[in-house]
Formats: sequence, structure tokens, C-alpha cells
Amino acid sequence: MSGRKRRADFDDDTGPRDFRPRMPKRQRVPPVVQLCKEMMPDIRTIGESVRAFPEDIKFLSDAIVNEYGHEDYFNEALLKTFRAVVFEQPHKLPAIGLLTMVVNKENEVAAKSVINFFFEELQKYCNEATNENFSATSNETGPWNKVKLILRFLATLSPILIRDEIVDIFRSLLELSIALKSKDLSKRNPLSEEIYTNTLLDIPYLFIFNREDKALQSMVEELVTFVEQNYSVATSDIDLLKEYNKNSPYQSLELSTIVLPNVKKALAYDMEQLSKIFPEWLHLLPEQAVDHGFNEQLKLPSVEELVPFSYLNMKMGSVDSMWRNPRYAFHVYLPNSVGDFETVVPITTYAGQIFNDIIIDIVESLEFNRKEVAKQIISLDTFFKPGIFAEPGISIAQLASTYEEDPLASTFKIEDLAIETTLSLIFKLPDVSQPFAYFYTLLVEICQNSPKAIAPVFGRAFRFFYNNLDNLDLELKMRYLDWFSIQMSNFNFSWKWNEWENDSLRFGHVVYNPKMVFAKNLIRKELRLTSNTLDVEDSLPEEFKKYLDSSYVPREQLVKYYQSLFVPGHIINDSDVKKSDLFFKQDSVPMSEQVRLILDYIHKQNDSREISELENILGSMKQEFGSIISNFDRFVVALLVQTVVHSGSRSLSHANKYISDLKNDLNQIFSKLEISDELLQFTIVEAVLRFWNTNSQNGFLIVDAFKHAGFVTPIAILNFSFTEDHDINYGLVDATSIESTFRNLSQHTENSDCLQYLFEKLFTIVTGTISILQIQPHEEISIPELSDDMDIDVSDDIPRLNLLWKYETSMSFIKSALRKHSREFRPLVENIKAGIDTACAHEQTKIRLLTWIEEVNMI
Repeated sequence: MSGRKRRADFDDDTGPRDFRPRMPKRQRVPPVVQLCKEMMPDIRTIGESVRAFPEDIKFLSDAIVNEYGHEDYFNEALLKTFRAVVFEQPHKLPAIGLLTMVVNKENEVAAKSVINFFFEELQKYCNEATNENFSATSNETGPWNKVKLILRFLATLSPILIRDEIVDIFRSLLELSIALKSKDLSKRNPLSEEIYTNTLLDIPYLFIFNREDKALQSMVEELVTFVEQNYSVATSDIDLLKEYNKNSPYQSLELSTIVLPNVKKALAYDMEQLSKIFPEWLHLLPEQAVDHGFNEQLKLPSVEELVPFSYLNMKMGSVDSMWRNPRYAFHVYLPNSVGDFETVVPITTYAGQIFNDIIIDIVESLEFNRKEVAKQIISLDTFFKPGIFAEPGISIAQLASTYEEDPLASTFKIEDLAIETTLSLIFKLPDVSQPFAYFYTLLVEICQNSPKAIAPVFGRAFRFFYNNLDNLDLELKMRYLDWFSIQMSNFNFSWKWNEWENDSLRFGHVVYNPKMVFAKNLIRKELRLTSNTLDVEDSLPEEFKKYLDSSYVPREQLVKYYQSLFVPGHIINDSDVKKSDLFFKQDSVPMSEQVRLILDYIHKQNDSREISELENILGSMKQEFGSIISNFDRFVVALLVQTVVHSGSRSLSHANKYISDLKNDLNQIFSKLEISDELLQFTIVEAVLRFWNTNSQNGFLIVDAFKHAGFVTPIAILNFSFTEDHDINYGLVDATSIESTFRNLSQHTENSDCLQYLFEKLFTIVTGTISILQIQPHEEISIPELSDDMDIDVSDDIPRLNLLWKYETSMSFIKSALRKHSREFRPLVENIKAGIDTACAHEQTKIRLLTWIEEVNMI
């Protein structure tokens, strides 16, 4: 071996090894990869800096001109980025279109590649529209919605496209919509309506950079005339889909009925409206020497191929699915009371309709990035012509002052537009496109980004819904309750409760008053959303602190429940009835010693329990205390159910474990009791809800666990919920009970008996209320408008008003149930109609019910 020293970092068999940790070799990132990392984010954020926009166009176009065509990696990254922007940020389409045309001046191959790529994408999604296996992820808006966005992008490129070819695509799609509609004129064709509306909405984009092309204008005028003559939009006045049961605060409009007038107005008078919407970027567009054509003609699916898909019943995307039912415009921010002006661009203008369309697309397609959605929709104004919207964050008082000084000044608020459009998705009927949690947290995110500007916007929405609660659909009241409670929890439970004090003073004791039902449920929901109830209590003025009791039934009724288990001569101690604690184990309860033995039995390991031990305990209890128990079989059911629930009171999973572990034992005991099955199930539900009286949400969820274990049926739960208790029907007014009802219907949609039972139960409440009110068959039922200063005689008017509110609540419940489960109700239609004809003598009620029953076939 050589005596020469070797370097320590040699690592071979002849030299010493160095075991010190080595720095990893820094891999060189290929220049094209580094370029894409720096450049593609700039494309995705294009236009977000208005001042830097010309420089961004110059920088990005130069890079694309120089790099496109040399590396596949760059080409693919560029096209994928363009596609992402087109689908996820459609407000940036004109910017991407401009960038493409600036590139075209110096690198026609690159621009042609972009055109070819999007034409192929257009063809792909036309093909996908008849694919039964289309994969619809949560952020998938649907093939036809993507066709709309691709066509919109291609329309911005009209200065560099052969006009005949781009107009032919518009014509082909509109002809397809006409053919689909003509297939069966007796029915609404949802897909035809979607293609018609989307294609027309894209037409003005042809002229963003091409307003002087008279030949193109002539072709479009001819196309619009053709559509006007051949497509007649039939309005669909579907009562089940109306947000308000009566007296809607605004006119109901379908998007498909307003699109053609909006587009015609946008193109009229030398496109005056259009020039006021889109920014003036023509000075950035160089003259174009070449008109590109498409490599082939677009092949649309045939009418026959589309018929199975034309009712959009398959889950092929969130926005496409919205067209399954007529799409109505939704409003929250009506002209303000302090001034006769709008704060949201009217949907009856092209600008209003396109803004609405863009925001919905952003919210739906960027669902995976809530923070980005919040940022984009609130900054939407920066991508359009300055002056459309007032200064961001401006208050209503400032707007009113501005409007008074200059009636021509804009009063449109971007915040109002963004929030109203998002709320339209939350309040969409019959179904929402995403889980509610997404929309709620999105609104929280928007508010957190700019609380001073957004909080007042939320406040106005809260007040709008509250003021219209009397007529708001029951299901939407529940959505409003959820949204309001979540927002309040993020505002540290602060709200201007003093605005509602007068309602509380007048109607706080009234069971069915919609505003008081809402306020009480809101406070109870807030108490469930925090572990520190003092946060809620401290936020309330004195008038509302009386609603802090979250009990399902008042304490005196709870005490009466436990008293009913004993004979009249045996009086229980009120103090033994404690919050979320087991009454039967209290020391002063006679059988408390045996109850503790039952608890010990329940806590044993599954393999060490013998049913005979439980039977012996119950036997000794009957022998010793049977004389003071009113009905021993009912007592046993209530006792065993509550001991199991008490044992599993730590959590829902804990409760489920004990119910599962004790299932066989309970069934064996219950099978030997002399008690009807109906009473057994009612007693089980009642026992759970009485134990969880101060947290009925937990109670109903644990009842569901008993249901899944086979102890009770959905009908038994409905029976309990809608059974009158001390002249109160909690199933109509308690939010946790209403949630339980809708949850059970959703979990058991195959159970037609369950749906039939609910309808009959609610129908009985309706007819019974009419009878108590002594309303004659041809007499109209109406609730008078109650102003704050109206004098109400408590002894006479209030009881009648209470029954009128009960009637409307029951009717709205029927309406919501029919809408939510229209498909499942369809086989029951004839039986239900026959029942209404036989049992309902009141004409107005009969007409409303029969109208809804007929409409279940329309949604």
C-alpha cells in the first residue's frame, strides 16, 4: 500500500472513509423549467395590477414569442396555464385574448397553436357531453359550461380568426339548442335552455377588440334575428322553486328570458353599453396581418345522442346541473331605503348578467382554493371599465350623499355584487351545488380579508332576510339560520339585537311567530357553537337573555315527564332533574340503588354480561317499587334507554358504542314487555330527548343511532317530532327537530311510507288549524302586515295570529318536503291528490297543495 496520503473524501477500497454527513448536490434546474416557474404565475395573475398591465403584456408576449416552439415543456406549460385561466378565472379572458393576439403579431405559430389547442378542447367537451362516465369532481363545472368558456375565449380572438368560421360555431350551437327544444315542445328542455343562454351570452365578446368590423356585425345581427324568430323561451313559473311562499320582495326573472334582450341592448347604438363594460385596450393591440382558421369543422353531438342527457339528470358538473331546473335571478340588495338607487348591477342588463355568470364560475371552478376565490370576486371590478362600480368599501350613507349630488354617479358596490351572487348559491333551490360549509367559509374568508367593508354588507343581508322571514321558504329559513350563526360566531357573537327588541316585546311569548322562532333558534345555535356560553350571554341585551335556555321543552314540562312515570301520589323532587344527568340515579329517587346496579351492568365487558342479571335487577325493582310506578313497562323502556344514553354521554361515538354493545340485551328485555310497538318506539325517542333536553341536537343524533341499531323507525321519530306537547308542535319550530326531519327523509328516500306519513301529519296539522280558526271554505287566509306601531290586542289578535303563523309554517314545511324529495313523491302523487280532495274543504289551501303536487313532476 502506498504511503502517500489520500484525500479524505475519496471513497474507495484503498483509502480511508469519511463518514461525515455530506451536503446534497444541488441539482441545476433546467432554464426552461425555471422560466416556467417565474412566468406561468404571472399569466395566472394577469390584469391584477392595472398599472402594470401594459408592461405585463409586453414582458409575457416577448417571452412567449421567443420561447414557444423550442421546448415541449414550455409549450405544454403555457397551454395548460391558459386553459386554467379560461376555466377558473373567466374575468381574465379578454386579457388572455389580448396576450394571444400580441403574440400573433410576431409568432403566428404560437398563436395558431393556442387556437388549435382550444378548438381541440372545445371538440373534447362536446364529445364528453354524451359520455355517461364523465367524471365530475367537486370543482368540475360541466362540459357545456366549459364549451361556453372556450367559445367566449375564442370570441375575444375574432380579430385574428376567419369570421365565417367563428360565427359558424355560434350558429351551430344555437341551431342545436333550437333542435333540442323542438324535439318535444310540451316539455322544458334544460340543455337547450343552457346552450341557448350561454351561447348568446358569449356573442358580445366577439366585439371586445373588433368593434369596427361591419361584416362581423352584419353576420351577428343576422344570427340574432334568426334566433329571435326560431327560439321562443317559455317561462316556468314553478311555485315549489320560489324562495318566498307569497309576497316576494322582488320580481322573479329567469336567466334564459333576459339574455336575448340584454345582448341586443349591449350591441345596440354602436355597442355603447359594451364600450362601458370592457377596458380600452385597443391601443395595446397591434395590427394583425393573418386570419387563422380552424383545422376542421366542429362536430356537435346529434339531437338523438343528446336526448338522454338533455334533462341534465346525470352529475356532470356543478354549473351544468344548475340548469336542470329553471334558473331564477336572486336578490338581496334591493334599492336602498335611504335613496332610490341600486347597489348591484341589474340582472336585466348585459353587464349584470355577465358579472353574475363570471362570479358563479369562479366560485364553482376554484372551489379547491377558497382564499383565491375570495380575492378574485371582490376585485372583479378592476378587470372592467373604471366607473362601473363606486369606490370599494364605500358606505351606503356615502353613496346616498354622492347620489344626491350627482344622480349619474355609479352607486354599484362590488362587495354587494360578490356577496349577493354567493348568497344566491347558498339559497339556490332545489339543491345547492357544493356543501354549505364551502359557501359559509368562503363568506367568512371574504369578511376576514376586509372586515370594515364587508361586515356592513353582511348586516344589510341579515336584515333583509329577517324582514322577509314571514314569507321566506322554510328550508331557506334554515339555511339563513346556519349562515347567520356561523357569521356571528366569527363576529364574537356581536349583533345589533336592539333592532329586534320590539318584535321580542310584542311576540316573544308567541310560539309560531317566524321572527321569534328564528331569534330563539339563533341563540340556541350560538350556544352550541361555543364552549364558553358567557360569550353569547354577554353579547345579548336584557330583553333577549330570557331565550338563553336551550331546552327543547321548558323545565316544568321536563319535570312533568319524570312525574308521569310515577303514580299521582308519589311526588318527585324538582331538584333531582338536572342538566344532562341521569334522574334515576339521584339519591332521593327510590330505586336509585338498583339503577346504579344497572349502570354497573352496562359498564361491564361484553363477554362478562349475563342478561339474567339485568332481568333480576328489573324484577326486584318491580317487586319493591312497582306500586309507585304508573306503567312499569313504559318505565323500564325509559329507564334502560336513559341509562345507556347516560353511560355514553361523553360523545356520539361513545353513545354509539353502548347502543351497539347493549343491542341484544335491550331487545331481549323489550320483547318481553306488554307494550305496543308504536308506544315502545315513541318512549325510546322521548327518553333520549328528555335526557338531552338542554342539547336536543345531540338528542336527535343519538335517536338516529337507535334508529340505525333497529330500535326505532324514521316514522317513529317523525311521530315524536310532530306530536303536540302542551299545545306546541316542536317539529314546526325547533331547528334541531326540523334538521332531524330533513335528515331522516334524506337518509330514507327509498321509504315511501316515511314520505307519505310526513305529508299526512303536516296535512292534518293544516286542516286542524283551519278548523280551529273557523275559516270558511271560500274565505281567504292571509296574515296582515304588522307595522311596529300597530296596536295589537293580546287577548284577541295574538292567538289568531299565532294559528295563522302555524298554518303558514305547516304549509311551507309541506312545500319544502315536496321539493326536496320530488322524485320520491312522484309515485305517491295520485294517492295524495285523492286525499286532499277528500279531506280539504278550504279552496285556497287545496289549490296551493294541488299545485305543488303537480309540480313535483317538473323538478
